[in-house]
Amino acid sequence: MNIYDDILDATVVSLSATGHFTTSKYEELLAVKTNMISVYRVSLKGRLILTNEFKFQGKITDIATIPQKDSELDCLLLCTTLAKLSVVRYDELHNTVETLSLHYYEEKFKDISLLELTRESSMRIDPIKRCVVLFNNDVIALLPLLPLDLNEEEEEDGNEKEDGKGGEMEENAPRAKRPKPNKERFTAPSTIFPINHLHQDIRNVIDVQFLRNFTRPTLAIMYETRPVWAGNSQLTPFPITYIAFTLDITFNEISTEVKSTVIAVVKDLSWDFHTMIPINNGCILIGSNELAYIDNTGSLQSVILLNSYANKEIKKARILDRTKSQILLNKPISYSWSHSKERKEETLLMMDHEAAFYYILLDYEGRLLTKFDIINLPIVNDTLKDNFNPTCISRLNSTLSGNYIDLFVGFLSGNASVLRLNNLKSAVESREEHKETASPTEIDGEKFEDEDDLYSEEASDAGRNNESKEIVVETVSPFDIEVLSYLRNVGPITSLTSSKICSVEKFVKGLSNPNRNEMSLVATSGNFTGSHLTEIQISMRPEVQLALKFISITQMWNLKIKNKDKYLITTDSNKKKSDIYLIDKNFALYKEGRFRRDATTVSMSMFGGDKRIVQVTINHLYLYDTNFRRLTTMKFEYEVVHVSVMDPYILITVSRGDIKVYELDSKHKKKLFRVELPDILREMIITSGVILRSNMCNEFLTGLENSSEEQLLFTFVSADNQIIFFPREHNDRIFQLSGVDQLQEMLYISTYSLPDEVVPDPSIKQVMINKLGHNNKEEYLTILTFGGEVYQYKKSSRRHSRFYRNIAGGDLTITGAPDNAYAKGVSSIERVMHYIPEYNGCSVILITGNVPYIMVKEDDSVPRLFKFANIPLVSLTRWGKHSVMCVDDIKNARVYTLDRDNMYYGNKLPLRKINISNAMEDYMTLTRVTYHERSQMFIVCYAKEIEYNALGEDGVKLVGYKDNFPHAKSFKSGVLLVNPKTWNVIDKREFSDNSLINDARTMMIQLDSRTRRRKEYVIVGVAEVETEDLPSSGSLSVFDITEVVPEPGKPDTNFKLSEVFKEDIRGIVSSVCDISGRFLINQSQKVIVRDVQEDNSVVPVAFLDIPVFVTDVKSFGNFLIIGDSMQGFQFIGFDAEPYRMIPLGRSVSKLETVSLEFLVNGGDIFFAVTDTKDILHIFKYAPDEPNSLSGQRLVHCTSFNLHSTNTCMVLLPRNEEFAVQEKSLSPVQVIGGQSDGSVFKLVPLREDAYRRLYVLQQQITEKEVQLGGLNPRMERLSNEFYQSTHAVRPMLDFNVIRRFNTLSVEKRKVMAQKAGRRAHFEIWRDLINIEFSLRSLCG
Repeated sequence: MNIYDDILDATVVSLSATGHFTTSKYEELLAVKTNMISVYRVSLKGRLILTNEFKFQGKITDIATIPQKDSELDCLLLCTTLAKLSVVRYDELHNTVETLSLHYYEEKFKDISLLELTRESSMRIDPIKRCVVLFNNDVIALLPLLPLDLNEEEEEDGNEKEDGKGGEMEENAPRAKRPKPNKERFTAPSTIFPINHLHQDIRNVIDVQFLRNFTRPTLAIMYETRPVWAGNSQLTPFPITYIAFTLDITFNEISTEVKSTVIAVVKDLSWDFHTMIPINNGCILIGSNELAYIDNTGSLQSVILLNSYANKEIKKARILDRTKSQILLNKPISYSWSHSKERKEETLLMMDHEAAFYYILLDYEGRLLTKFDIINLPIVNDTLKDNFNPTCISRLNSTLSGNYIDLFVGFLSGNASVLRLNNLKSAVESREEHKETASPTEIDGEKFEDEDDLYSEEASDAGRNNESKEIVVETVSPFDIEVLSYLRNVGPITSLTSSKICSVEKFVKGLSNPNRNEMSLVATSGNFTGSHLTEIQISMRPEVQLALKFISITQMWNLKIKNKDKYLITTDSNKKKSDIYLIDKNFALYKEGRFRRDATTVSMSMFGGDKRIVQVTINHLYLYDTNFRRLTTMKFEYEVVHVSVMDPYILITVSRGDIKVYELDSKHKKKLFRVELPDILREMIITSGVILRSNMCNEFLTGLENSSEEQLLFTFVSADNQIIFFPREHNDRIFQLSGVDQLQEMLYISTYSLPDEVVPDPSIKQVMINKLGHNNKEEYLTILTFGGEVYQYKKSSRRHSRFYRNIAGGDLTITGAPDNAYAKGVSSIERVMHYIPEYNGCSVILITGNVPYIMVKEDDSVPRLFKFANIPLVSLTRWGKHSVMCVDDIKNARVYTLDRDNMYYGNKLPLRKINISNAMEDYMTLTRVTYHERSQMFIVCYAKEIEYNALGEDGVKLVGYKDNFPHAKSFKSGVLLVNPKTWNVIDKREFSDNSLINDARTMMIQLDSRTRRRKEYVIVGVAEVETEDLPSSGSLSVFDITEVVPEPGKPDTNFKLSEVFKEDIRGIVSSVCDISGRFLINQSQKVIVRDVQEDNSVVPVAFLDIPVFVTDVKSFGNFLIIGDSMQGFQFIGFDAEPYRMIPLGRSVSKLETVSLEFLVNGGDIFFAVTDTKDILHIFKYAPDEPNSLSGQRLVHCTSFNLHSTNTCMVLLPRNEEFAVQEKSLSPVQVIGGQSDGSVFKLVPLREDAYRRLYVLQQQITEKEVQLGGLNPRMERLSNEFYQSTHAVRPMLDFNVIRRFNTLSVEKRKVMAQKAGRRAHFEIWRDLINIEFSLRSLCG
């Protein structure tokens, strides 16, 4: 009975495409992050600006754009796991995605395939968008796409110059037989068949691609006759065959038939080819060691040898020897191919796993390829030094001509970036070859044996063994790469820990730290030189610039005179007094003027072009000059509850529900005139009002129908939750925002008419319409309710009178609840929204309250709502140019500004990048991080990449070792001691070459069994990387962190690492864990519990045999769970009197365990386990279950599909906002990190909460439209373990359930009734409990 929730969205961009999905005005970039599609507008300067975001319920494995009939917009073709195709288009009316068709092939694939299906299928689309294929191992599905216009397509086909046989085609050549398409259909029926139906010899498929410039769909398949790898490649060096077919597709309303004709076969290709890239006149085959070009007639024209491992026995083509470059193109390879019809040239760029660029040189004479070469493009700067493993490349602004090329590149490690390649052509054309003399030992002795080869005279001289002592040296002028913008990536996350970072300093600027007692999550992110630490902040940490202490204050205002902070006005509602302080005179009390000091001030503001000051108290309004000489006084019969000022107008709301609007005399600015209001307002009860500027009503105003100029609007919220507007010249005509009372998904402006019956039930407390963002600011409608909820709508860019809610993407954090379900969230301190137009470069909204919030929008993300600091916030005012002054509940005032130093606010929680490496020393990959609580220091493990020397046991190089060949890489690991105050490395311990730290944890170790004295140690498990002929070995190290006298000028070096114990071990140490004051390590197939004595000796006290290999070990009290790489996991009990390990149970399912953790819920023990198939399993220790054999067989409760690979899990305490009763065990939750940069949590639920949310999830799944037609339950629960688990108690998905917050008020109540009579109230409490579970880290 657990629920899953993502606390960080994926950050790795896995796929990208360009097209016109939501607008035809400009080409958009579509970036896929696991299950989310983000649509960006790319500015001329290369900045990425988010326009839409759509979150799907399944993992997207491929994406393509196809044209849409009767529209300038494109459709999207989405491939999702395991084998599904969705055709979707953008719905402009509702600002969401509409599914046109869904094609589900998984069951058919399983029935037809003789092999086990891979987890992801591959999609290929015909270049002219005639059909799509989806293949998985030995089975393929073909989906014909109905043409937009048969005549247009025939014209396009007639322009092709090559047919399937390589001859000139006639204009009336035969084409695919298609009946007249049905206007309502977009696709024809699919056909599914084994791939060997195309040709009987096809098996072990490597790649499938559509070829270009053919009149009919033409498919190329690369396969190997028998599986070959480097170890057996000498037995079968040429196992790969390339074969091409033309497809004759005929279909009707019921079925589709496919007939194939073989047009080309190329056999005996090298074993290492893995990817095909179709280009204009042929296809390029990419291998790890070779490149090959096959033209559309099936002729192998040229092969490039890339490195010393290339097979030089190929004799069927022209050979170009580039082995000196030592290029290695391992799978996967990212590439960008583009063709310019005007200049009649094509550009092919590739990137390898180290983010090095390669340009493929292609020149033709007719069909004959005259130049085929690969050029390694040197980069003049270190732009991409932190980026590795590219995932996708998309060409941007391909229609623009210039000396540069703009590319969007996604990376597994490193930020996805918009790159501008300056002077690419010049760099390619600058390539030169010159000869240099060298000693005979430096000349390569390899040569070509075939002297009769037709093209042998064109081979590179560097590949021959000449008598001369000259070698050919190639030089290419470096070119400049410029990063125009990027998307922040924190993946892959490899380890997690909770620690103090924000609250390391107890006092800031003389007052207590605003983030006191707060813990953060710290993760190791990235690989190689781009690796860093990532701080995941539970609440935003503001930067404190100034701190003050007041004696009497509940609210304050800062008045600027000539753009400088002049007066600070404070008021105390309890004492009914107000004061003025002079800011520029060290906050001296200002006693001059006729300022009203003996009353509670409701509002203070500059007025009249900053030449007047207006003060509104509970019953009066005063107008002053800048020296507080009183000019005008007004008295009100009822108490003033709300004031809004926008020069030259003042809007006042009184307690009776009336409103008053005054305008300042424009000539002398000494009098206020009352503005005439529409008559209908006299019959309405108004709860609040605001003056704003917007163009949302322009289409209803005479003479402004086509204008985008913003108009001043008086805006009010009525007691029946209507939002109404009218301009200064209203003519008794007012407008309303229709649908806002029910919080509909779409709101629109209409003329207001008074309803027959008004039932006062106010829920909307405050509204704002303003612009949010950093460089690109967009207009949003923000609503605050009396229950503390925050709702937001974005104004449509197409029609300004419409507002849309982001129901398909990331909605705002849940902050409150209706029906008084979360009363304590709004009871003690009033929640009020404050718009800050300039907060260190960003326009934000700050919300006061017992738990304050801040709304921030990055240009490349949707607005995000974060908890602001860790103290209550009573009042705030703007301060300086980029800051705000805030008052807490104990009358402390602090000046805050937004922290922009390596911070990113575009995800669900604030992220901070922490670099450990520097220019002096690069630690490369950070593998583990743990926190030493006593010293408040971090222990970070790293792994440097070094050259591997293949030495035998006697220290001599192995037989067959070749010095001149590129060699494998090894690692050199170490431990760093890092001070979080400065993030400097203050101590280091480095291990020997070929060492790899597998695990490092801090533990409280018992030193004396009699006194039970404990001490915190760091336990490190190391593996030694050796050759396969030598037995595995490792070591165990125990470190203590001792306090020392810091070095002069370096106050942060006050701790050092001291090695307490070290032992070399037979067998690798892959995991360490604490257990009952002792620690456990594994030595290959054994786990051993060790005890530390007072003399720092370490003795073994208990052991247990493991089937294969330990992947992870976790403890909880006296219990252990030990994960095995092949045999699932075991549940073990440890007893110290006498020492023994007691097997309590084990998993029946043979899981390939990756990570595991305890998940305790009340008195029940659950286990969370992830495997190599990206499935999260929940097991339960239930000795009372009849089938568990008294607990020996752990009950498999559920299996939940993850959309990424889990790498680590940690157990943390859980916050409960509504604790039912006192429990002996504190509630816990599990946090997990994943390779795509996402972080999830698993929260245990009570029985009643689980039942309510289960019903709610079922209702949302069945009644609400799902993007892409995907079934959330199927995407999460459909796997091979579904039948063996308790399907009646599946894991719940909070990503689905939180949509309840985005539904309209009426829909919520209807769905809640399905779960019970009082379920609406209880569901909101359940949602808040889950949403706030991480607040246990806030102290």
